Amino acid sequence: MEPETPKQDVAAIENYSQANADADIFRSEPAFAKYIPGGFSSSRCMKLSGMSMSYAIFAFAGCAITFFGYDTSVMSQVNNNPDYQQQMGVSGGTNRDAAAIGGLVSLWFGGFAIGAFLVGYLADSIGRLKTIQIGCLWGILGAVLLASAQSITWLAFARVISGIGCGHLNTTVPVWTSELADPQLRGAFVAVQFTLAMTGSAIVYWMEFACVKTLSPSFAWRFPLGFQIVFLLIILLAAPFYPESPRYLAMIGNLEGASSVLRRCRIDNGDQAIENEMQDIEFAIRTEASSNSVSFYGMLFTKDKLHTRRRVLLGAGVQIMQKFTGIDFISVYAPNMFALSGFKGDTPAILAGGNWFGYIASLALSIYLCDHVGRRKMMLIGCSLMGLVLIIGGVLSHETIANTTVDHAKASKFGAGVAAILYIYTFIYGSTWLTTCWVYPTEIFPLASRSKGAALATIAFSIAGGTINEIIPYLINAIGFWVFILFALINLVMLIPIYLFYVETANRPLEQLDILLSSNSPLAWRAEKEFVGKLNERIDNLAILDAKAEKEEVEA
Repeated sequence: MEPETPKQDVAAIENYSQANADADIFRSEPAFAKYIPGGFSSSRCMKLSGMSMSYAIFAFAGCAITFFGYDTSVMSQVNNNPDYQQQMGVSGGTNRDAAAIGGLVSLWFGGFAIGAFLVGYLADSIGRLKTIQIGCLWGILGAVLLASAQSITWLAFARVISGIGCGHLNTTVPVWTSELADPQLRGAFVAVQFTLAMTGSAIVYWMEFACVKTLSPSFAWRFPLGFQIVFLLIILLAAPFYPESPRYLAMIGNLEGASSVLRRCRIDNGDQAIENEMQDIEFAIRTEASSNSVSFYGMLFTKDKLHTRRRVLLGAGVQIMQKFTGIDFISVYAPNMFALSGFKGDTPAILAGGNWFGYIASLALSIYLCDHVGRRKMMLIGCSLMGLVLIIGGVLSHETIANTTVDHAKASKFGAGVAAILYIYTFIYGSTWLTTCWVYPTEIFPLASRSKGAALATIAFSIAGGTINEIIPYLINAIGFWVFILFALINLVMLIPIYLFYVETANRPLEQLDILLSSNSPLAWRAEKEFVGKLNERIDNLAILDAKAEKEEVEA
């Protein structure tokens, strides 16, 4: 007996069936894409599968994110290099010089935002892999200009160009990784990547420290700025041998290629599992084909049934909040912060360098926590702990400063406490927030707008990062130890929006998250409640469609 179709589902099923027959739901690559060398080729793609392919993807994405970590921190000791300051005309120690140094750091974030914006168009037009390769070319050009800079104007343009390249890579690679990874490994994939990002930051920090102590001042800042080309060349040359995102291949109508990539990348690559995932991907494409929110304008200003605008706020919000946790006032200006501990000479720089090792260890822990604890809980736990730790740090820093001229021994003890707090804070941030804020925006957007959504989140990261890095030098000089208390309060206030609006995304297929985030309510607990009903309704609809298709086959 044919199952009875509920009246409210008839329209949805008819639309679904019509979309199934409509080839226009699939996009075609633009004509210029074929003139861009590289990209995906099924014959050229490495013949690995299962965990072997997962490890290969880990290695490639890890190299790209190691470059991100390196490029993010490359200015940390360059800023204090006397030859660099003299060459750029910022050696006077005036307010203008402080603004120029902060501005050169912030310009990179401007370029990063431009790179992310370009990715929003390119990644959905020419594919994830070709977009990554274009980012490498931008990065190589930027590195050459940085290493050869002769003036502040030259360096300013080079910082923007370098930021464009890094924005390309760091927007595209997490999306590409999330679309290739098993749902149970998606968080671990990104956690591994950012463990390597911090490794890149540690590499450049100690490289610069060693160069300053052993080589000429000019070489000590030019060599680290140019060395990043090594990472970019590896990525550029390796990309053509990797699989393209199956979601992108399906989006342009290459369903056979998408299925083949899934088979290679999945640990459970049985016929039924691959068929189920392909059905989910095709269903998502058809559902999203009726949405008008696939342009930047549509995503920001048009209300649609997928609630894309709300997702933009969530993705951009998590990136802005991660900057307001206060991590940059420790990571980028680490020597200055350790100086607030009362240490002199090389000790602040050495302590700051040692902090990177704790940072890396914390990210190794996040590999486990990200998928076992979940994104939402990690954000809540992280903000709570960081808020408490920074309050303690502010009190200890105050006591250090107050006792510096009165009781040196007492000040040293309090200073050691401040240093310990900075290490603990960094460990908490790395094990809870750093992975979450990058994986979350890659999970919450529909396939049709995922690249643009990740791009908008990255642009928000750039604006917040540029703003924070511009004002931090002034904050440290103006309010001293109160900078700890300021960021402690911000962390505690951020618990409110996280609890209210951020749903859990861990261990859920990307297509199921589409259903969860299509809730009419922005509140997390109501969305979860609606999700169960919507998922059951979708399963019923698919069963009806299958029954209808079988009947038509029999009649034919």
